[in-house]
Amino acid sequence: MRKTSFPLASLASIIFVSHALAAPIEFTVRETAGLRRFGYPVTASLEAPQGALRVAATARLFDAKGNEVPAQFTAMAKWPDGSVRGLDVDFTSSLGPMETETYRVEFAGGAARPGRGGLAVTESVDEIVVASSAIAHRIHRDGKPLLTSIAHGKTEFIAADGITTTLAPGKAEVLKRGPFNVTLRLGPVTLEYVSSKSWVKIVQRATTPTLLAVDARFALPEPPLLWDFGVESWLYGCLRRPNETVVLRQDANGWRVLTGADERSSVYATGKRCEGWGHLADKQHVIAFGVADFSGDGEPSLRVGADGRFRASAKRKELTVYFHAVSQPVQVTAMTSPPSMLAPLVVRPGK
Repeated sequence: MRKTSFPLASLASIIFVSHALAAPIEFTVRETAGLRRFGYPVTASLEAPQGALRVAATARLFDAKGNEVPAQFTAMAKWPDGSVRGLDVDFTSSLGPMETETYRVEFAGGAARPGRGGLAVTESVDEIVVASSAIAHRIHRDGKPLLTSIAHGKTEFIAADGITTTLAPGKAEVLKRGPFNVTLRLGPVTLEYVSSKSWVKIVQRATTPTLLAVDARFALPEPPLLWDFGVESWLYGCLRRPNETVVLRQDANGWRVLTGADERSSVYATGKRCEGWGHLADKQHVIAFGVADFSGDGEPSLRVGADGRFRASAKRKELTVYFHAVSQPVQVTAMTSPPSMLAPLVVRPGK
């Protein structure tokens, strides 16, 4: 039987060509909430063919016109041969209301075009710092509290009590390191940051429906504090005394807003449709907050107090809470809105 041998260089060329011939992965990004988006974060979770991509960072992203789009590529899972299987592509898109854009990921051509600036991760024994040129978040590894600081320069938004979760965070693992997206997994708790917006997304996942909550103590000076909630219309008010609170509750019959002091409260407003977001503001700080799928199950509620205390809760298997902190004047510093924050762009495979 005749034997044929190939030089190693030729074999390497064959392997390279086979990877280069792997078909690009196409997907669409669609705006479905009727909102104009500017530099909105997108995560496309794709599956690469076995053997097509050895190193995630060598993939490249292109738009429908063939222009390369700066992006972050992260290997989320591997094939048995060690090649990338689960590929997350993080980038930004500026879509108009109800618009759709098509993108494709190619597996050959060298390293992707880098973006400007972005997020960076710094780790120490006790904490993880996620920072950009504008804002820094400090995460305590033991979760006591989970978040100890959110700072814009010298402006601090978190008081000593910090931000805590019902589910005890586990060992911290950095899944994504930026520059477009930083994702930390701490057991049943996940924190996600994006470079184009200054929010933090906190997700708790339980195995059975559980009363889940996120508690925060914001570094707000003495009252008055302004509050608002997104309901059928823009509902707002003012907390003037340190012991005053306002609570938004949702159940099968609709929503209610209760205001009061100490244990005494009265109905402020009622309605049917509630969006699950709001603001708390003083002369220096504005904190936007939101709960994903607020009108869903579990009788969710939002509570804010004149002392800067906040609580979002619901009885369900998964609770997702957003915080977006900016300085005054909000019309200058805010790069997004709570409705936009709670309505991510939709990614679908194919054209």
